[in-house]
Amino acid sequence: MIRVIAVVAVAAVLLSGCMTWSPGWENQPIRSPELINGGPALSRAAADAELAQAREAMAVRKAIAGYTAALEDSPGDAELLDDLADAHILYGAAWARSTREKAVWYRAGIRYAERSMATNERFRKRVQAGAGIGDAATELGPHQVRTMLLWVTGVSYYFKECLGVRQVLHFRWMLQTREVMEHMLAVDPEFGSGAVLFSLGIYHLALPPGAGRDLDRSREFLDKAVAVSPTSLLTRWGRAKYFHVMTGDREAFRRDLEWVIAQPPQTPDNTLAWNLYFQRDARETLARIDRLF
Repeated sequence: MIRVIAVVAVAAVLLSGCMTWSPGWENQPIRSPELINGGPALSRAAADAELAQAREAMAVRKAIAGYTAALEDSPGDAELLDDLADAHILYGAAWARSTREKAVWYRAGIRYAERSMATNERFRKRVQAGAGIGDAATELGPHQVRTMLLWVTGVSYYFKECLGVRQVLHFRWMLQTREVMEHMLAVDPEFGSGAVLFSLGIYHLALPPGAGRDLDRSREFLDKAVAVSPTSLLTRWGRAKYFHVMTGDREAFRRDLEWVIAQPPQTPDNTLAWNLYFQRDARETLARIDRLF
């Protein structure tokens, strides 16, 4: 009986928690870290080109500075807001080092994605009336699947890398990512070269034991993601780093990461900058194999 009461109490905490910052649909400035000093900002087209070929942190910073300048003239441009969300989340994952630094980049990326969602008037009215993002996301259509995926990615990274023991207080955000992912699955299940399926696989793996973790469902979604896009570095990298480590499959872990490292980083499934991050992280993770298994 005591155990049941404890489980109920924990569940209540999980369902009540929320991360505290101004949501992106509110008209408050979105704070980015200091980007670059001096010189004019890149044009939007030049920022696109810079980000598409980014191999180092400074290139991403230059692209963000260009996008930020362009946003002053087009504050309601959903595609531009998506690009800003993507670049901030990428920087947080690939180049930010401390937990504090990562948190700043991820929060900015999440808020840009929320602001992009809010360019949909029906979505904006629902969240302003108090609906959660998971509920309001049903108003978003196929042209905003990228936006939803960016939001899920940012929240997932922030939850895993920045919250630590506070995860239990903010678990409702992960439940909302599930609602958004299920909507994406209904709208465009193969979007992002298996990225939607991949995200659902990671979600079912990341849940705590006793709170919904389902390794069979996780394997199903991750294997589907690989099958949908057999050239994607993301899907095998994530399957190795998260699923194979969780299940203790050393050889599958090695096989997936060695495959990721051996691929050319230019693939149609993701940008060069993201793929270079996956490969760098794959090398670092593979080097720790004896500590992980």
